[in-house]
Amino acid sequence: MRMVYTGADEEDFIDARQRLLVELDAWSQMRQRLVDPVVAAAMLDYRFERDGLLGRWSREVLQAAMLTWFPRKVVLLHPDTSTVLATVEALLDFFEDADLFDERSEPLPLLRSYLTEIGAQFDAAMNEPANYGLAKFWAVAMAKHGIDPLNELAAQRFVERVQRGEVVVDQDLLHEIANRHYEGDPGADPVETIPVFALDSDEELAREAEGTLAVRRLRRFAEWLGEGRPLAEVRDMPELVASAKKAGVARAYRGRLVPVKRGAHLLGDPLALWRAALPFVLGDRWTFELADELVAEPATIPMLVELLGGSSDSILRMIGRLVDFGLVEMSPAGEEHHQDLVDFAGVSSVDEVPEEERQVVRLRPLGSRAMYDARLLAGAEALTLEDLADETAEVLLARLAPLPGEVFDKGARLWLEAREPARAMAELTEVARRTDDFEHRMLAFELLAEGGDAGIAAIAGMREHSAAGPAALAWLLDAGLIDSSEVSGRERTYSMVDVLAAGIRSAGRKKALEEFAAQPRPAQLLFLADATICGHPRTREVLESMAVAHPDRMVSNAARKALDWLHDDERS
Repeated sequence: MRMVYTGADEEDFIDARQRLLVELDAWSQMRQRLVDPVVAAAMLDYRFERDGLLGRWSREVLQAAMLTWFPRKVVLLHPDTSTVLATVEALLDFFEDADLFDERSEPLPLLRSYLTEIGAQFDAAMNEPANYGLAKFWAVAMAKHGIDPLNELAAQRFVERVQRGEVVVDQDLLHEIANRHYEGDPGADPVETIPVFALDSDEELAREAEGTLAVRRLRRFAEWLGEGRPLAEVRDMPELVASAKKAGVARAYRGRLVPVKRGAHLLGDPLALWRAALPFVLGDRWTFELADELVAEPATIPMLVELLGGSSDSILRMIGRLVDFGLVEMSPAGEEHHQDLVDFAGVSSVDEVPEEERQVVRLRPLGSRAMYDARLLAGAEALTLEDLADETAEVLLARLAPLPGEVFDKGARLWLEAREPARAMAELTEVARRTDDFEHRMLAFELLAEGGDAGIAAIAGMREHSAAGPAALAWLLDAGLIDSSEVSGRERTYSMVDVLAAGIRSAGRKKALEEFAAQPRPAQLLFLADATICGHPRTREVLESMAVAHPDRMVSNAARKALDWLHDDERS
């Protein structure tokens, strides 16, 4: 199973949580261990909200979860300290037995001992109302008065009765909890995902800076300025004058704009000049926020309008200034961005989006460096590809998979260089066998292949593996390392289900089914018949998607019948 959900969509995590809870339930029944699924789900929620490392545990993590986060957020109808602690211990034991425990975790005996040690503290923290979060305060108050907090109408009426003084709650405590909630509660609030930056060398950045319009303009302006010009002569170029002043290469003196001798050396160093002038553009709060939105991923113009507010014209003006400084670039939106354009522009088709807004904006190397430096200056955390080189294989794949191909390649190269080939191969093989994320598994194969014959042999050795086998087969076929005649019909079907399930999760039903729907109809119908008996755990998900989203009614009807057959077969 995939165990790293750092920065992942919440929907993906919820699906993973459900699969883990099902496996935990089966394990607990086999081992006769006491498990409260509500508690287990809450612990997984905590790990997702903090850093997404579901299998990485330490005493520090347990302390924060049990003594702060649980008391703030978790409402237990029948609070029982022993049941909670037993469930947490069982969850950790399950991770260990299922090889889901992260290698960076503290030893399991140490964690078990710590759980026993903090039992009394946990009980006290859970029973102290001052530890409650705002939502929990109201949920507990409603429960005491027989109100179901999930009944929105009843909950709203209860709050109104409290406001009218008909129901008494501890107003001092409510005020204290509300203040903590609205001022920010680091122990309970979800943690922002630390972004990963691909940073170029200063030599590469200097070449980038040399070509920016901002640097070229400043140099030409300084040359034109000479020994100085009357202020009246530069009145019509306010932005250029402001940027020259901000960079420290010009200043106003006795009615003239004159060069600054101490700044003369900047003109010969493009990167230094660019850095000196940078506050001119990023000093504007809205422009900085726009650039900051692009740290996580590129964005379309309508998305930026939605996120930042204002008009598309104002957004385009800010982008223009960032382009001048080489911080961002714009390119026409590809087909993969069309749904985004439609959704954020609030229109029915891409054609209704103004042509100038059908653009995708992304950070350039100078932009990545500027935003990385800005985060450090503000005391915020930031990661580089060099930092990821010290991480586990699964963390590497999870953090790099969403990034551009060239960034993935650079990060992967650094990771491979940071460890012995045998260790790298062992880590990648373990992830490929364990994860249920198709993309991560295929990326692991890609890196294994960097190890030459030994790496390819490791991939071939997984062909019979129950989980990794179909993906290994698909990779070997694509690489031309096995002949299609060597592949059994079941293997083909299982592999196709694997590919379709991964596509549905990553690109959505419509996009994932396009290539499949382009096949001859008889081939599609034969696949549906074979899919019901291939044994893939995600067959149901694929059939449901085809029943709903396949453009050919005959195929979608056949998918419904196959789904019915699958239900009947499972019941029998």
